Amino acid sequence: MPKHHTFARFALRWPLWLLACCAALANGALQVARADAIDDYLSQERVSRQIPGMALAIVRHGKIERISTYGMANLETGTPVSPDSIFAIASLDKAVTATGVMKAAELGKLSVDDLISKYVKVPQPGITIAMLLGHTSGLPDMESALIPAHYGFPLWQHYTTAELLAAIQAAPLLTPPGSQYSYSDAGPFLVQLATQTAVGKPWLQFMQDELFHPAGMQHVVNFDPLAIIPNRVSPYTFNAAQQLVRDDRTEREYGEIYNDIGMTVGDFARWVIMLDGHGPLSEASVRRISTQTMLTDGTPAREVYSFSGYGLGMGLDDVLGERVLTHTGHSGVSWVKFPALDLGVVVFTNLEHPKGSDPTGMAIAVAGMLEPRLSLRTLVARTNGEPPAAKGLRHDYELFVAGTPDMRRYTQHMQPTIWATRDTFDGRLPRLGALQSWQFLRAAPVDGEPSFLFRATHAHGDIYVRFSLDATGKISRLVWWHL
Repeated sequence: MPKHHTFARFALRWPLWLLACCAALANGALQVARADAIDDYLSQERVSRQIPGMALAIVRHGKIERISTYGMANLETGTPVSPDSIFAIASLDKAVTATGVMKAAELGKLSVDDLISKYVKVPQPGITIAMLLGHTSGLPDMESALIPAHYGFPLWQHYTTAELLAAIQAAPLLTPPGSQYSYSDAGPFLVQLATQTAVGKPWLQFMQDELFHPAGMQHVVNFDPLAIIPNRVSPYTFNAAQQLVRDDRTEREYGEIYNDIGMTVGDFARWVIMLDGHGPLSEASVRRISTQTMLTDGTPAREVYSFSGYGLGMGLDDVLGERVLTHTGHSGVSWVKFPALDLGVVVFTNLEHPKGSDPTGMAIAVAGMLEPRLSLRTLVARTNGEPPAAKGLRHDYELFVAGTPDMRRYTQHMQPTIWATRDTFDGRLPRLGALQSWQFLRAAPVDGEPSFLFRATHAHGDIYVRFSLDATGKISRLVWWHL
C-alpha cells in the first residue's frame, strides 16, 4: 500500500482557509502526519502560489510508493483533499487518448497513420490520427478559436458533440497538415470520435474496459458539470482584481466526448505505471506515442512551455540529461515520468494552471529530491565561463515574460509557437513578482544543439529556463519550469 500523508498548512492572510482547516480538524477530518522534505517543499509552494489544495503521487518500480494530500478540495465547505478526491485532468487526457488509440491499434481496429476521414466526416483532406495527436493537423484550437468563430461570443453553457464537430467541419486549416506544430484541442476530440467508431462502443466505455479497469483505475468519471460526483474537487482561479474565485471552466457542458474526465491522483499514478509497457499497453505502443513528432520538412515539432518536444499526446524533454515524458492540464495538474530512472511523479492541484499553479515544476522538484541527478534547485550558479552565445538570453527571457518576444530571434518553426504563447506569464506575474536575478547554471547540448540553462529568480519564485540555439544562433527551443 502506498504511504499516505494528509497536510493542511495555511497562511494567516487567508482566514477562510484557516477557518476551514480548523473546522476540518474539529470534525476529525484531517490526519496530520509528520512532515518530511517533500511535504515541507510542497506546503511552502502551495502557500506561495496560493493553491487551495493539491495531491501528490510517487511511482517507482511499477508501484505507487506514496500518496500525499494538502489543503482544501472545497473552500466553501471546508472539505480537505483526500486520496479519494476526484480532480478534473483537463489536457492530461491527450496522453490518455493516445494510449486508447494505441490499444485500439493493438486490437487491429485502426492505425495512427489512418486518415481521420476514414472514421469521422471531416472535409479537411490529408489529416492523419497521428497529426491530430501531435498537434500538426493545421486545425485551430477549439475553445479559443473554433467554437467562438462558429457560434460567437459569449460562449454558451451547453454544447453537444454534434455542435462541436460542426465547428471543426466549418474551419479552414491554418497550415497544411503536418507542416507546423500548433496546439489544438480539436485533435484529441476527433481522435476520441474515431476510436469509438473503430471499436464500436462509446470512447469512455472502451477506455474503462481495455485500459482503466485492467490497470486498477477504479474512479475515472466523465466530469459532467450536471452530474452528482462524490468527492469532486472544486476548481479555482484568480479574477482581474487577483481575488481567488471559483473557476467556471468545468461548469460548461461540452458533451460526452469533450467534457473533462476526472480521477484521483492514485488513478492517474496507475496510468503512469501503464507506460512501463508491462500492463494493458505494450512497450511498442508506449515507444510510438513517446517518439518525437516530426514535421513534413524533417524538423521536430516544438512547444514553448514546461516541455519543448512532443510525441503523440505527450510532451517530451530533457532534465539535466535525463529524458522525461510529461504533460500539463489547464485545471492545474501534471505528471512527469523519467523512463530510465523508473520514476514517475503526479501533482494535481485545483488552481488554474495559467494562474501559476505550475504543477510540472513541483513534480520535477520532487523528482530531484528522490534522484539527486535531477535536482535543479541545488545547482550552483556559475560566476564565470558563460559562453558568449548565452549572454543575450536574459533579454530574450524578459521580452518573453513581458509578452513581447523579438520574433527575429527565433527559428521559422518556432515563431508561430512563441507568438501563440506570448501571454504565458500574464496570469503568473501577479504571484511571481518582478525578476530579481538571473544566474547561468549550465551549458550542455540537448539533441545535438547548444543549450543553456538559467535560474530566473523572481520576488516569489524561481523559473528555470533553458534555451537551445541552431547553427545560425537563432533560438530553436525554449522550455521553462517553475520550481
